[in-house]
Amino acid sequence: MLVTAHALDSFLRAAGDPMAELRHIGPGHAEFEQAQILRIAVGVLAKNPAAFPAIQATIAAFDGMPLAAHTEAHVQAAQAWCSGDPVGAAEAYVSIADRWPHDLVALRLLPSCFFFLGWHERLCRIMDEHLAAWSGDQIGFAFVLAMTCFAHAEGGDSDYAESLGRQALIMDPSCPIGVHAVAHAIAASGRSDHGAKWMREQRAHWESDSRMRTHNAWHLAMFHVEQGNYASAMGILDGWLMPASAQSALDACDATALLWHLHEDGGDDEGRWLRLSDAFERAMTPGFWPFVDLHAAIAHAAAGQHARVQQLTRAVDRCAAGRDFAASRARSITQPGLQVLQAWAEGRYGQAREQWTALRATLSDCGGSHVQLELFDAIARGGDQRLRWAINGGRANTVVLTPVGLRRAA
Repeated sequence: MLVTAHALDSFLRAAGDPMAELRHIGPGHAEFEQAQILRIAVGVLAKNPAAFPAIQATIAAFDGMPLAAHTEAHVQAAQAWCSGDPVGAAEAYVSIADRWPHDLVALRLLPSCFFFLGWHERLCRIMDEHLAAWSGDQIGFAFVLAMTCFAHAEGGDSDYAESLGRQALIMDPSCPIGVHAVAHAIAASGRSDHGAKWMREQRAHWESDSRMRTHNAWHLAMFHVEQGNYASAMGILDGWLMPASAQSALDACDATALLWHLHEDGGDDEGRWLRLSDAFERAMTPGFWPFVDLHAAIAHAAAGQHARVQQLTRAVDRCAAGRDFAASRARSITQPGLQVLQAWAEGRYGQAREQWTALRATLSDCGGSHVQLELFDAIARGGDQRLRWAINGGRANTVVLTPVGLRRAA
């Protein structure tokens, strides 16, 4: 097997280290262009501005070289991504997949960009079109099935999604991406008992050397929360997500959602919120991704780090003053989202409800999955319950977000 073929398999399955496998491939090597495409892809898939310099350095290594049309197309897509044009990057990867239907790198980065943008419905159509171009005997077909499964789980057809994902796992039972796709479909169907049992049975396939292991663990923990198995969920939070959050803003987002659900009873968080607030301070770039910004605001506020909330708000305001895509999304999603959170925090529940109603219809535009965005619905339900108690002259018994942390509302 070619070195790049093995690295591609590692990249697609989220197992092993594709960058380490490519370390000996340099200019003049027969696989250099494909190796560079994979190196670029790893950076784009990270969805983190911290990866931009590495992507740009990889592209710069091509200077003066005549490139194949396919390689040039990948370079242009990555340049769009690094220049702050994720829409252009997404469209570029669609174009690559249309022109080269069996380009598995494009078929992986296309859903990644759409996930970042929140374009779930269109992703279903595109993946269905490309799935039709594959046959079961082709290498990579299981992966395309898994990606199409994820698309339909987000698109609202969880039964069809699960059938695709299980077909993928029949072909490649130990694929962590396939396990995640099925877990996502089960979560979308609301079958937490089945989901928890299934994830425990699949544990050997996602707990190994996989870049999806903490997110798959999060799915298991969320199934446990829905079952009322809080002790097990807390064990996953402390054993998996809290350590990973120190290095990854996306893992910190998952940990934030899980911790919120675990502490809706107002219990002592034992310093976890502060650790998550610290993690966001280290790992995120404010204004880059509304999905991360809003989770960071929740963690900062719940930790009592009001100065960090204000600092984040100012950074988002600066971003919103620009003219690029990030600025547009900051104005339409992040700024209104921060205002809703602030209104809840200050007890302005009627205003918060009105603002939330206006924002909810477009919240998916902040990126992330519907399962992950449920956190904001949960916070809204808490605020609405508090409002109903206030209108009725009663006393609320729910948790609300406050600038000084989580507490039981009086």
